[in-house]
Amino acid sequence: MPFETPSLPVLIKRTQSDLAGDSLRQSDAQVLARTLGGAVYGLYGYLDWIAQQILPDKADESTLERIATLRLNQPRKPAQAATGSVSFTASAGAVLDVDTLLQSNDGRTYKVTTARTTGNGLNGTTIAALEAGSQGNADAGLVLTLVQPVQGITSNSFVVQEPGMTGGVARESLESLRSRVIRSYRLIPHGGSAQDYETWALECPGVSRAWCRGNFLGPGTVGVFIMRDDDPQPIPNEEQLAEVQAYIEPLRPVTADVRVLAPVQVLVNYRLRITPDTSAVRAAIENQLRDLHNREAGLGETLLLSHIAEAISSATGETDHTLVSPAANVTAANNQLLTFGGCEWLS
Repeated sequence: MPFETPSLPVLIKRTQSDLAGDSLRQSDAQVLARTLGGAVYGLYGYLDWIAQQILPDKADESTLERIATLRLNQPRKPAQAATGSVSFTASAGAVLDVDTLLQSNDGRTYKVTTARTTGNGLNGTTIAALEAGSQGNADAGLVLTLVQPVQGITSNSFVVQEPGMTGGVARESLESLRSRVIRSYRLIPHGGSAQDYETWALECPGVSRAWCRGNFLGPGTVGVFIMRDDDPQPIPNEEQLAEVQAYIEPLRPVTADVRVLAPVQVLVNYRLRITPDTSAVRAAIENQLRDLHNREAGLGETLLLSHIAEAISSATGETDHTLVSPAANVTAANNQLLTFGGCEWLS
């Protein structure tokens, strides 16, 4: 039976009753009762707060981080700075030092990470965002300008090269950390089970989802698929796959041949007619379908037509709909991820 915290009025009445003897009947018992009742109520509240810190599902941020440090190989994942390369024009013999600052028109600041003594014409170097986080990510073609001029180098000639500034990741969210801590209670490590590979992958910065497939490329092989849902491009590139591969390598069983892979995205496009056909209802349906994909369209999982219809019907404001496409359950291969591809609204 759970303990029930007495309310403040109940505590005051109890104290008043205790102080209601004949010797105190003409004294300041009412004031004293309220003072003691308020103090005891605060103590009950503190005890209630302490009880919530014991388990991670209700723990505050600082307590949860302490639990994560004790239970997880990788506690709260720190923010990562975006990195990339730039080209620039210069005259021969100019010196571009490490930590030289570059800035974009929108105020984002980057620093040079590889020093260069330039040749005449086009040169290249590597840069990183000055501040860690996803705000440092940028598309190729972004033009950067020197914050302080460098002799022999054209100030506004720095252009971000393909594939752009990538790898910038925000600090792990509190709820993501909470889910990993709770996972550590539910799943006991087994030295190389499918859940172990998924846990190891989720410990890497930027990885939001992971799936393990045994014997994926033949006997003895393990396929680990990852997604980076918080990135502008959620499908990981070769460099990001290599980072996870390097992290798992010393942890894996010695006999396992592990390959970290990117899922193949398969867009699911919806064609439907709705009543009433308003922008608000359309937006609600799209939100419901995205939520359905997040909940039920994991790697290699089938998206049921009945669940699609249920998601559309649960949208706020929808009274009726006709789903033209897809017309049957949407299946996926074991390396495919069914992704929401948008809606075509029929009249």
